[in-house]
Amino acid sequence: MRIFRALFSVAARAPKEYSSYERFMYKANGYCKYGLLKDDLLSEHSDEVVEALRRLPEETYLQRVFRTNRAANLSMTHQILPESQWTKIEEDLPYLSPILEEVEKEIAEKKNWEDNNPL
Repeated sequence: MRIFRALFSVAARAPKEYSSYERFMYKANGYCKYGLLKDDLLSEHSDEVVEALRRLPEETYLQRVFRTNRAANLSMTHQILPESQWTKIEEDLPYLSPILEEVEKEIAEKKNWEDNNPL
């Protein structure tokens, strides 16, 4: 059983092969042309996202702010980054989504506890 788990964990960490359709859709979305990651598109108007951003390491948060400001500047000047600086599909890993899922689970758990344990 341990061998199976070890092989499965190695296979899970292997880099994913993306189809040509996935690559096309990634570039068609356009945010990679501004150097953004998919999690950079999450709006800060939600309390859950604000809490997830608060839990990010400072360096990761500052990188997000830099990418967002650079994208806004490029958009206002009607420019895009040179193709060599576009975010590649392999580099677009979720950094905020796992924390956001954790925050949403905590909020749901808290609401469930408050509903079942009234004062």
